[in-house]
Amino acid sequence: MEELKSINYLDLCAIPELCNKNFFIPDYQRGYRWGDTQIRQMLEDIYSFIYEKNAAGSFYCLQPIVVKKMTEEEVVANNLESKYDDNIWYEVIDGQQRLTTIRIILALEGQIDRFNKMRFKMYYQTRPKLGDLFDKLRIDEEGDNFIVNFEDGQYDDIDSWHIHHAANKILDWFQNGSSYYHPSIQEFKGGFFENFSNTKDKDKSVQVIWYELCDDSDPYEMFKRLNDKSISLNNAELIRGMFLSDSATYKGEEQLLGQFDEDVRPIVEKRELARKQSHIIEQWDIIESQLWDEKFWSFIKKNKDSGNYSCRIEYIFDLISKKTSDQKDTLYTYLEFDNMLKSGIVKDLWELWLKVETYFSLLLAWYNDRYYYHKIGFLTTELGASVLIDMLSESTNVSKKEFKKSIEGRIYEAIHDRKKPGRKILEYTYKDDYNMLKRVLFLYNVETAYKQGLEFFPFERYKDYDWTLEHIHAQNSERIDHSIKDKWIEWFEENQKVLERLHSRLTNDENLKNLLSYFNNEYTRLLNNKERYTFNDVTKVFDLVLKYFNDLSSQEGTPTVMHGISNMALLSGSTNSSIGNSVFEVKRQMIMDDDAKGKYIPLCTRKVFLKYYNKEDQDFTVQQNFYWSDKDRKHYLEDIKDVLKPYIEAEYKQSESEVTNE
Repeated sequence: MEELKSINYLDLCAIPELCNKNFFIPDYQRGYRWGDTQIRQMLEDIYSFIYEKNAAGSFYCLQPIVVKKMTEEEVVANNLESKYDDNIWYEVIDGQQRLTTIRIILALEGQIDRFNKMRFKMYYQTRPKLGDLFDKLRIDEEGDNFIVNFEDGQYDDIDSWHIHHAANKILDWFQNGSSYYHPSIQEFKGGFFENFSNTKDKDKSVQVIWYELCDDSDPYEMFKRLNDKSISLNNAELIRGMFLSDSATYKGEEQLLGQFDEDVRPIVEKRELARKQSHIIEQWDIIESQLWDEKFWSFIKKNKDSGNYSCRIEYIFDLISKKTSDQKDTLYTYLEFDNMLKSGIVKDLWELWLKVETYFSLLLAWYNDRYYYHKIGFLTTELGASVLIDMLSESTNVSKKEFKKSIEGRIYEAIHDRKKPGRKILEYTYKDDYNMLKRVLFLYNVETAYKQGLEFFPFERYKDYDWTLEHIHAQNSERIDHSIKDKWIEWFEENQKVLERLHSRLTNDENLKNLLSYFNNEYTRLLNNKERYTFNDVTKVFDLVLKYFNDLSSQEGTPTVMHGISNMALLSGSTNSSIGNSVFEVKRQMIMDDDAKGKYIPLCTRKVFLKYYNKEDQDFTVQQNFYWSDKDRKHYLEDIKDVLKPYIEAEYKQSESEVTNE
């Protein structure tokens, strides 16, 4: 048995490099099943790459082909014989659908151009004669069109039918085009196939990622891993192969090699390769382990979930490759790494790996620093990976002072709506600036945690919820559900408790006494005759309750600005929907209950409903908890101004600058 290499092999192969090879399709693979959609998509992608002027890159990359070289014993056991490549065979573990489609294209071109002999051999274990079918395809004229037939005029099985159908679909696409492209048979045998079959040194070519298993891993187990759970060979695995492959090249350091004789240098280089790859393996595991710390992951990631990152180190690779959220190519990062090496952006694989370590070290340093943790954590949560990409690049080129100034500038930009220049954050309203107001309150919570210095803001818990704006003091009856009467009963039940507790304290308040009597009568009506109780009925009760608490608030000063920041707090969507339009005390009780159960309540929201913004007042321990008063609103607003002072002052500086420029 041949000795296996220890590390898997990874390379990019142009179509000519696949030719004259032998591919064995094992019985655990399903038959060829590419339909119209897959074929059309592949042809359109290649066509646009070849003919569109703005097509990026020098080659179009197909998805990986995962193979394993078969042993001599396996070749003999399967009676495999070929005139190609000294009868060396590769077992195809993943990619046989693409490989078969490529073989069909080569067969069609061979019919159009009889001098073209580009081909490779395929042997399907479940259908031994299927591989001979490609040489039996014939192109015949049928009226004004060409169609594909078999040499003997028929096919024997479903796989033959699919190959025949795919061949006709390819030919039909070039004759009739699509809604986007209008190719022709002349282009198929001309510019299209010329570029399709180009070698790597040409301006444009089509290439596949060749991933060859060289270790002792079982091909069938690899096949199950790639297919049973629809897990594709991802960028992380491909890049790992790039760094650790036996074919990996690490340029020797001249200063080190210069100390040795010529005959000794290859030994030194080999040892250096082993040392560097051993270091990468060790550091890879350390980085991956740290990235699975949910607190750290939530700091550097917009969304807490892993998404498509089965290996989280791939996220670091994406940051290096500057992969944007609108980049649809699943292998973009691997191809960008390959381009960085080939174009000389990095000297060699070792320099590329050191870039990985540098990016990771910077992120970890920011994570462990209170200032960077809170500021960058806010930006990442709101703006995603794009802001990290910019800051990682910027941080190595400017001073620490300049970098912090840049961070503050980014935060200022993030909380200001570019579509509404001059709009100040304290002027934002629920109706007109919902998303920006929500972002400002999130920043307020983050900055409060930072300035208090007691603990780090828990981004990992914050990202467990979807957040909404909640009116601290109930607004109006518009948000009451119009049809679900059980929700009305729930509202009556919770607000009745508050009114009765308040009445026990304000026994001489005639307005409250009358309100409670009316409230209880209406509640009884609803319970006794639910079918006849209307939305207008519940609205009248709601408006009277709201008016009573508005009157209490107005006795202390001006009424609460209903939709402004001084009457807004962050709540999770589930909590917000459950407390609805209840009065302040109902909300306070429900939020305290959620807090006691361990549900995450943002720090500033908790302080609002526990009335902590008035804690400096002499009567703090005996103050009312039943409504959001004018005094509460003023204290809350003053704290917002104090915490967000740098960004509010920056607003006025910005305004002065605009006036000066005018």
